Amino acid sequence: MNNKTVAKRYAQALLQIAHEKDAIDLYEKDLNDCLNAINSDEHLQHIWYSQQVLSEDKKKVVKDLLAKNLSNMVANLLMLIIDKKREAFLPDIVSEYKKQADITRNIINAEVRSAVALTDKDFNELVEKLSAMSGKKVRLHSVVDPSLIGGLVVKMGDKVIDGSVIKRLSILKKNLSNIQFSRLG
Repeated sequence: MNNKTVAKRYAQALLQIAHEKDAIDLYEKDLNDCLNAINSDEHLQHIWYSQQVLSEDKKKVVKDLLAKNLSNMVANLLMLIIDKKREAFLPDIVSEYKKQADITRNIINAEVRSAVALTDKDFNELVEKLSAMSGKKVRLHSVVDPSLIGGLVVKMGDKVIDGSVIKRLSILKKNLSNIQFSRLG
């Protein structure tokens, strides 16, 4: 079984419980906090990911350092992950949980690249238009890319809307190269 399949199963199981307990946001926060705590501490990282550390020792560390700040369900998930020796899957489980939670909340992530920073007004208008177009709540991330010269490139899910000057110049170049010279004179 590959990482994505395992991560998806754990994430879907936790999300189903979270939905029943109305704790989707809480569990997402707990998973993020847990992963951040592990990744920010070299000692904790070594304990979590090492196959030489006994499961009982890992559980004790999780109970002592992490579980006191987590919901019982997320703490239980961590114990299950340790029992099944799937600690390396935690980042994928967290990522998959976030994706599934966004689907449940009807949220889609989008990225806009622009030559200059968008004003707050332009950013908010773009969010509104993308929300209307997709029928979902849009979480927009803005990136400044001076190579675009001008315009915008929006990536939302598997759709790309390219309104950049670079793209328009490319189309113009293609159209000009296709024109037959006999038609010009």
